[in-house]
Amino acid sequence: MLKSTQKIFDTAKQCFFQHGYSAASIAMISRYSNVSRVTIHKQFSSKEVLFRAFIQNFLREKDDQLKSYISSPGDFWEDTYGFLSQRCTDVFDNIPNAIIKTDLLHAGQSYCADLIEENKIKTRQAIGLKLQMALDNKQLCLKKISLSIDDFAANVESVAEGIMLSSAILDTKHTLRKTLHVYKVASEVN
Repeated sequence: MLKSTQKIFDTAKQCFFQHGYSAASIAMISRYSNVSRVTIHKQFSSKEVLFRAFIQNFLREKDDQLKSYISSPGDFWEDTYGFLSQRCTDVFDNIPNAIIKTDLLHAGQSYCADLIEENKIKTRQAIGLKLQMALDNKQLCLKKISLSIDDFAANVESVAEGIMLSSAILDTKHTLRKTLHVYKVASEVN
């Protein structure tokens, strides 16, 4: 990645997270980064393209977590909690208020829906692989809840994402931990 591109991404993150997607502009990012608007426009034709590239870059960096999660020999539920609490939230950890967070979530759905869906699929696949290993090792059982591995993985991912991206839940990590505990109890081996 070009040094100027990284500088633009770093500054764009600050501007988006402090002011929201709607209020941030290429001019603002240029001013704070000391990178000319012409240079920014050469790399990104619009704010939408820059935002999408920023999200794509962020998600690409998160893909290393997939490999670590799948290969971890630890407890399925602890590993899953750590994986989901990091994978779903890091991009929004430094957002100062719910209005800005909601604005960014809306922009993400508007300009990055395909990237977000691809990320969900990768996350579900990783949970499914880890779940299959836990089932093979008799660490948990899905018979009581009558769900397939794919359905269970999709359910866990969807619920975790909803919790972690909620602007209404004050302590999202605590709520995620308690929710995964319910899943753990439901999938215990008797």
